Amino acid sequence: MKMKKFFGILGIAAMSLALVGSVGAVDIPGITPTGPTTVSGTVDVIKNIVRWVYIIFFIIAVLFILFAAFTYLTAQGDPEKVKNARDQIIYAAIAIIVALIAVSVDTIISTFLATGQ
Repeated sequence: MKMKKFFGILGIAAMSLALVGSVGAVDIPGITPTGPTTVSGTVDVIKNIVRWVYIIFFIIAVLFILFAAFTYLTAQGDPEKVKNARDQIIYAAIAIIVALIAVSVDTIISTFLATGQ
């Protein structure tokens, strides 16, 4: 019963979102459109979003590395604290990898959208 209700609500939401596009296509005289109106404008918006995500992930990774270094220095040979610091460095490396993937996705998307094919 819950699945039927879920899919019913999902269907209504999908139909509602489909109708939003036709309303957005109305041209109102005297009002200039804002936001990206071309593919290159959309690419610029995507690039800005990805750039911010990259910066945030990189800052988080640096903070994780600094905190892991502090944890390692204050571990005083405690194996649990050393393991915790090592895990934090691994998490920071994962954050850096995610940030690099975000930058590569930006390049891939801009390549596909900018070629016009």
